[in-house]
Amino acid sequence: MRRRRAIRLDTRRVHAWRRRLGWGASGALLAVGGWCVGWLQSRDTSVLAADSAASLSPRLTTEKVMVVGGSMAHGWKDPHDDSYLRRAFAALSASTDTTYVYDDRTVVGGSPVTLDRDGKYLAWLEEDRPQVVVLSWGLLNDIYDKTPLTSFRQAIADEIEEALAQHAVVLVVTSPVTKATATYNHAEDEAYMQVESDVVASFDNPNVYYLDLNRDMTLYMEAHDQTWKIYYGDAWHPNEAGHVLAGRLLFDELVSTFGMGPIAWQPTGSPSPGNTTGNTAGNTAG
Repeated sequence: MRRRRAIRLDTRRVHAWRRRLGWGASGALLAVGGWCVGWLQSRDTSVLAADSAASLSPRLTTEKVMVVGGSMAHGWKDPHDDSYLRRAFAALSASTDTTYVYDDRTVVGGSPVTLDRDGKYLAWLEEDRPQVVVLSWGLLNDIYDKTPLTSFRQAIADEIEEALAQHAVVLVVTSPVTKATATYNHAEDEAYMQVESDVVASFDNPNVYYLDLNRDMTLYMEAHDQTWKIYYGDAWHPNEAGHVLAGRLLFDELVSTFGMGPIAWQPTGSPSPGNTTGNTAGNTAG
């Protein structure tokens, strides 16, 4: 079964983190003003060199990205609501041959179960016609509401299926680390994230990806002797520095997964070579 490229074997993660250790001191890393332009000018070019089609196309492509999630995905505790998702796609637009039109459909206080019940999600898909759908639920609303895992599983599966029906590539992105996900709600958070991973794997579809940003941020903090305290906005949300870091890590995952080209729809049954390799490596490690 193919697995998502975003989850790599531990040995590959070690190499990735060694590269990230070269980004510089955490103070410089978390500089907020002018982050996108400044970092794109100074970041390690190894990400580009690793892509066989690193040279940009002379023709620009535009894709609409519909982002679905709760308050964390919306950008709470960032002064300008510049969430980790908005930052990552802004960086992609600035450094690749694709312009990503950011379509914010986040619902503060929402969850996949309530959104599915209200029928808003399907209406958004039909109205917006996105090429990419990002599902990035913070999960703490469901943990607080004690949403049954079976109900959560069905709601996530429905969201993926309905997006695929519109020929949209689906990215299921776990949320950044917060105090709650790292401490008193850690076990529950892991259980819901595992459901997301299992649902993505069950589709066995080259247009559905599981990007474990929560794991990436955890590994980054461990490698830099950091904890959630540096990125504390409140118990449920990262601060501006947390959104900045998570955005950079997600950008790296997106480039590692899709290269410098657009996030393109793949005919079912004909996955790209990258998907086949990455997906096989994935959930074994995750």
